[in-house]
Amino acid sequence: MNALVAGLATGVLMASLFITVGMFLAFHLIKDPSPSIAVYLARFPPGGLVLSIVVLAYPVWGIIGVILGLVLLAMQNAAPGGGLGTTNLVYSFGVLTVVPMLAAPIAYILRKVWPGVMGLALAAGGIFGWLLPAFAS
Repeated sequence: MNALVAGLATGVLMASLFITVGMFLAFHLIKDPSPSIAVYLARFPPGGLVLSIVVLAYPVWGIIGVILGLVLLAMQNAAPGGGLGTTNLVYSFGVLTVVPMLAAPIAYILRKVWPGVMGLALAAGGIFGWLLPAFAS
């Protein structure tokens, strides 16, 4: 049960960080839009985009955190053992492997703001890879 609560808490933390950094990235993209983004902005106002990001971020990241909490529970039973500052090294290594692989295509698509995307990926790796196991134990 601790892992689920820790997953929800770290998901909410990641949502807060995602909203904060995401708004700066969105502002940078909207300030000087590429032609493909300009077409999208002509159909949907930026205010609606911001509102949808804020409304959806907390439930989505919370669910991701709970799912990762369940994965942590499964990994603690299947492959216990800590190291490198984490209570489950296999889980942390898995998270730190998967997160950059998921962020790389997004960073490629949004080349203009790729440092921000990779910074969010690094934060997600730290929050879910090390903070979640620390909170769960």
